[in-house]
Amino acid sequence: MVPIWGFVAVTVPLVLTPGASTAVVLRNSVEGGVRAGVVTAVGTNTGSLCYGVLTAFGFAVALQRFPSAWSVLRVGGVAYLGWLGVQSWRKAVALGSGMPPATAFREAQGTWRNLYEGFVTNFLNPAVATFYLVLLPQFIPRGDPVVASVLTLTAVHIGLAASWHLTWAAAGGTLARTLAGGRPRQALEAVAGTALILLALKIALS
Repeated sequence: MVPIWGFVAVTVPLVLTPGASTAVVLRNSVEGGVRAGVVTAVGTNTGSLCYGVLTAFGFAVALQRFPSAWSVLRVGGVAYLGWLGVQSWRKAVALGSGMPPATAFREAQGTWRNLYEGFVTNFLNPAVATFYLVLLPQFIPRGDPVVASVLTLTAVHIGLAASWHLTWAAAGGTLARTLAGGRPRQALEAVAGTALILLALKIALS
């Protein structure tokens, strides 16, 4: 039997630790409201689901034979998070230059863009890949059906992560009106950009 409670005990602290997915959900919810944050959260957890399916059907074993794939994943994650960080800083600079919000931000991101950003952020995150491809299989007892066990643990992780992301989406959407423009919005964009760039550097140096 899969040790679900032991898995939960290990997973909860990891989920609650601020990371790239949390930063992107908060960033998009502040910019586009609760709906944008929820859509971004759906994207991030879809990325997790993909790793769960890959793990269930043996991708982790294949990856051990091709360790260079980890390097490709790391480079992609670093580049994407760095790009998101730079975009946030560009918005902060635009606000600081006195440009009105309508000029600094052409329009709120569409649903597909939010979904895409959430998905790519998680799928290119080596920490998420390590969780699914290395840590999660350790909780599968010998002799248990691998596919069913992995998918069960994947559902548990996504349930916990989605709840956390939706909390941040609600918080960001609530703050959206207060931080719609001016110095508060500029400060938020600068903080978000700095956090994303630091996360990219952390992954690059890990």
